[in-house]
Amino acid sequence: MTSETTPVTRGKFYTEDTQFVVFQAENVLHRVPRYALGQHSEMFRDMFQLPQPGADDEDGSRKEFSTSGGEGSSDENPIKVPDCFTNFEFECLLEFIYPTGKSKTLSQEQLLAALKLATHWEMHDVISNIEDYILRLKLTPAEMLRLGKEWKIQKLLEEGFFTFVAQLTYEPSVKEAQTLGWDNIGQILLMREKWRTRGTAMEVTFNSLRCEGVSPDEKKQVIEQEISRVLKTLLGPKYSS
Repeated sequence: MTSETTPVTRGKFYTEDTQFVVFQAENVLHRVPRYALGQHSEMFRDMFQLPQPGADDEDGSRKEFSTSGGEGSSDENPIKVPDCFTNFEFECLLEFIYPTGKSKTLSQEQLLAALKLATHWEMHDVISNIEDYILRLKLTPAEMLRLGKEWKIQKLLEEGFFTFVAQLTYEPSVKEAQTLGWDNIGQILLMREKWRTRGTAMEVTFNSLRCEGVSPDEKKQVIEQEISRVLKTLLGPKYSS
């Protein structure tokens, strides 16, 4: 939060172009182009189209967003980022939606910070793009499950669960259970038992028909079906088949 005794400073995204819009995150000001914010967020699109107080045309009609006098028009009247978000999070989001080349090298911490604000402002295409970058990170299966559940990222959950469920001999230690969470461990063991039961039934059927047995692709399909059942519950409307 901004302290009354802390002076407001200009941040790294502040430009002198007066046609841009001014934001304040904590005690830091940023003046940035409107186009990306309006393009990615319906909330900002509506905000920038709203008439500003006192901004009338000569014929008495109301003007759309103006950089003269309205909210976001100056350092004295910025659009304030909610206090529950930090300047770091806001800068990470700006870094991502106004790419300078650095956005492709954002760290996991920066991507998650940007994702937090993008989720709040319902920037659906930005959220999808950030998730794509997160998927490229070198994450352990445990990290995939943790981040996948926290941010409801389906691909991370699918890959994380698959890695554990496919290990027939996997026996979690207490430390792993504490890291993964007992709910994840329970889901992993339950899914593994279900696919083992179905896999055994399939093998019996194949053997009775004098086939060579269940192929790796068929086993993979059974596991994925069990994971899908769990993810439909975890993700709700966000689940995509």
